[in-house]
Amino acid sequence: MLSRIKTFSEVNLNFLTPQSHAFHLDLPPASCYRSLYLRTQGCGALSLSVADKLATVCATLNEYPHIRYLSSSPACKEVAELLHERLNAFIGNNKDWWYHGGQGHAERERGTLTITDRREDPLSPIIHEFTYQAMCQDLLPMEEDKISYEAEAGGAKGEPRDVLLNDNDELWRELKGSHIADVITTLSDRIRSFVSTNSGAALAKDSGSDMSLGEMAAALKHLPEYKETMAKLSQHMHISHMCMDQFNKTSMMEVAELEQTMATGTDSDGKALKTSALVDELIDALAMISGSEMKLRLIMIYIISQQGIKEEDRKRLFDAAGFNPDEIEQVLALDKIGVTLQSAPPKKSMLGSMFKRATKLAAGRSDKDSVYSMSRYSTALKSVLTDIQAGKLSEEDYPSIMPLPVQGDMGGSVRSARRGGGKAAAESRWGSNEGSGAAAKKKFTGGRQIVFVVGGVTYSEVRGAYESMKEGSKEVVVGGTSFITPADFLAGLEALK
Repeated sequence: MLSRIKTFSEVNLNFLTPQSHAFHLDLPPASCYRSLYLRTQGCGALSLSVADKLATVCATLNEYPHIRYLSSSPACKEVAELLHERLNAFIGNNKDWWYHGGQGHAERERGTLTITDRREDPLSPIIHEFTYQAMCQDLLPMEEDKISYEAEAGGAKGEPRDVLLNDNDELWRELKGSHIADVITTLSDRIRSFVSTNSGAALAKDSGSDMSLGEMAAALKHLPEYKETMAKLSQHMHISHMCMDQFNKTSMMEVAELEQTMATGTDSDGKALKTSALVDELIDALAMISGSEMKLRLIMIYIISQQGIKEEDRKRLFDAAGFNPDEIEQVLALDKIGVTLQSAPPKKSMLGSMFKRATKLAAGRSDKDSVYSMSRYSTALKSVLTDIQAGKLSEEDYPSIMPLPVQGDMGGSVRSARRGGGKAAAESRWGSNEGSGAAAKKKFTGGRQIVFVVGGVTYSEVRGAYESMKEGSKEVVVGGTSFITPADFLAGLEALK
């Protein structure tokens, strides 16, 4: 066997890439928030581990990037400095390794890695998101990308079924970033179209009358050539309806509208609400919610979006929610990640700069996004990505470890590294489909933009990165210490009590 091996190389992959153009370091919040945000003993070791893993990401992508970091975050600065050291050491020890923008590889510019912090936006992990992937991760019993459910058989519950929702599933890859209403409409249309053509039409003709969609689907199940396609469509229809069942069971319609009003500062008609009215609405909403997690999220969204509230209002909300001491401590742990709990005097009670950016972006989103009033909010990271695409990211807020090149030297037109040659092969492990489809065939300009979130990246932020890549001219790779769901973020806060 050894005589047949042409070459042997060691590949160091201490990170995960669950989907194209997105990665994480498998460091869930519950295990790392104390080190990150309390700066406890061992915080240096965690930062070093993050830097080592990020160095491997860069080496895998053949990037020796300009490193920028959120200036207000000690964790980001520490990781950036350690990463710079690690990359320099790696280059010194690997003379044959090449990087984009280096000597002999100038067909693509040197990339940039921007390190930001979960503290910059603690709102996005807990606000309800109604795109397909985010809803599955938030509302359904998923383990990473696996979901188990009982498939229906003849109108009754059938055998347990395990399904992997990942980019190997072409339909999932297409739909995961779409609003749940669009997902169900798309699946319904495709099923109806599928069963109404070819054999479906023949079946209807043979029946002597028009067959219903359900009758056609049942008949087609017996035709082998249609089983695989119908199974995939039916599978996603079933899972999307599981999401909607949870949506309906938990009075999420009313809660989500209130969340959007708090997060954006205005209701669906663009009108701002008074604080006293919001508190009353919150108390009414808490009365109809049964689960403590949703109550926690709703109160946290209010405190975060208002940059602190009055102590008497906080007590009213805690009483209305029926919180026990542990749940109260979990809310108060927001203070450990920089959230202001107590409101300042009126002249100072303004939203922080990140929420101004997020609110401004939410108000200016495209018609496609603004169709759904429950999806008005846009993450703060999306505004960072927008600034990156435009070459306008503040050097004061995001300084660089080493001096950045002048803007004119960073915007040259280059071919996508996905096209041909050994370089494309070196990067093929990142995949060629990033979820939105159109951007996969796009010819990007300038250096690759890697954006990393210390404290974990949300599925809504990953979606925002795909949107940024589709709308802009730069290729984006987004990552975090982990991919986080609302439950993960709450577990991180639990560790900070």
